[in-house]
Amino acid sequence: MGHHSFSQGRPERRLFQDISTEDVEPAARFDFWVSDVIRSFSVDSPGEQQRKDFRAKVTSLATATGEMHYTEADGLSAHLTARSIRNASFDELTLILMLDGQAQCAYDGGEAATITKGGFFLLDGSHPTSLRLSRHAFVQLDLSRPLLESMFPGTPPAPAQINSALANSRLAGLLRDHLQQFPRMAAGLDPIEQLALLDASESFALTTIEAAFLMTRRGTQRFSAGLFAAAQRYIRRHLTDPDLDPDAVAAAIACSRSTLYRLFDGNELSVQGYVRELRLQQFLRLLQKDARNVPIYALAQRCGLYDWPNVSRMFRKRFGMSPSDARAASNR
Repeated sequence: MGHHSFSQGRPERRLFQDISTEDVEPAARFDFWVSDVIRSFSVDSPGEQQRKDFRAKVTSLATATGEMHYTEADGLSAHLTARSIRNASFDELTLILMLDGQAQCAYDGGEAATITKGGFFLLDGSHPTSLRLSRHAFVQLDLSRPLLESMFPGTPPAPAQINSALANSRLAGLLRDHLQQFPRMAAGLDPIEQLALLDASESFALTTIEAAFLMTRRGTQRFSAGLFAAAQRYIRRHLTDPDLDPDAVAAAIACSRSTLYRLFDGNELSVQGYVRELRLQQFLRLLQKDARNVPIYALAQRCGLYDWPNVSRMFRKRFGMSPSDARAASNR
């Protein structure tokens, strides 16, 4: 049919496509959907009606480093098992916004939570999960695990905790309004604008999760957490600044350098290490996108990495390959 099969993973280059079971014989639709569209999850055997006919469609925007989908589909039940997690080439972290129907989601064999129209829930591919969906429509957005974990150093909150915080977030309405415009918005954009939409959506979702969770904290812990979050936000927004250092961060959030160090030490991080990790992650994302005509050193500079010999060494140490190898892998 000339489409990318997401059951095999993400595409190597930017992709925007529509897939529908309307193009498949009715008796083969369920198997087609399970084999071509669903990734990682094991789907329960189809019922009689599903065998006769299964209706579903999905609009997808994806790159090698991220993806976003709008899905309408008949109901099904699926499971993410410990075995499939061990065998997966990568573990997914996906935020889902229910637009219609309902989902029942249970982590690690625990009690199922029911998510209805307008509700968010986070699927963490490192946790065994059971999912039961009625006839539904939803938007799903994959999130960067390193970026999410950078907001919660040490042990990140469990998915159920993040879901609970999102349910009470004052930013959730804005995020909901933004996500539900997909795919109508994406369909009218040029490729470079689609990439910007994907990045902006992920950034907005991560910031909403961060803010929602911080609002659940109280007292001194809440103040320290808020100050630490402010430092993280400042760093993320100024990654390209060659003068980004602990003094600049401390001045921006109105604390002393020693206080800044204590904030990061208390979260098992260093300021310089955090800046370096975010820059390297962003550099990797740029290498994996459609930027083959831009010199690699120029992409590094866009991420605030200016000392090229050290950049190449740090990149290889962090990712086990050179920047040129990373670009070549995404262009195969």
